Amino acid sequence: MAIDQRFLIVKTKDSKEIKYFEYDKINGYNLTSKPTARFEDAINVSRMIIINPSLIEKIVDKKLKKKFDQLITMVTIVCEDNDQSGEGYALALTEVAKFRTELVNKYRQYLEEEKYELILKKIAILDDELRLRLQVIITSIEKEEEYNKEGKSR
Repeated sequence: MAIDQRFLIVKTKDSKEIKYFEYDKINGYNLTSKPTARFEDAINVSRMIIINPSLIEKIVDKKLKKKFDQLITMVTIVCEDNDQSGEGYALALTEVAKFRTELVNKYRQYLEEEKYELILKKIAILDDELRLRLQVIITSIEKEEEYNKEGKSR
């Protein structure tokens, strides 16, 4: 059973302030809720903009860690599988490339430079390993085809 994540916003009784934000002009991190997460007797929020930089960094770091762990899991499954066609490696390479472009385009502005460079290095290591294993499979297939073509001739 999956853990439900919920946000709780507490309104203080003593506050008499009315705050107005121009939501289109706020620079922050957009969060959207899952469409299935609806509660009775609660305010349902479809979109939330976080403007606190430390909170943004924590949320983005957590999301990237989760996606990177999923990517590592997929790569280990592909590497443990004895698939000689190389399709699994090609699929894993496309997922690594997709993760890299998502990191650059979506999360770059919210991360510190050190964390960004570290994640890019980890992605590069995964990419190199997958390319190396795919190249080994391709060369073994080519050698096998070459060996099969050489036969007795008249």
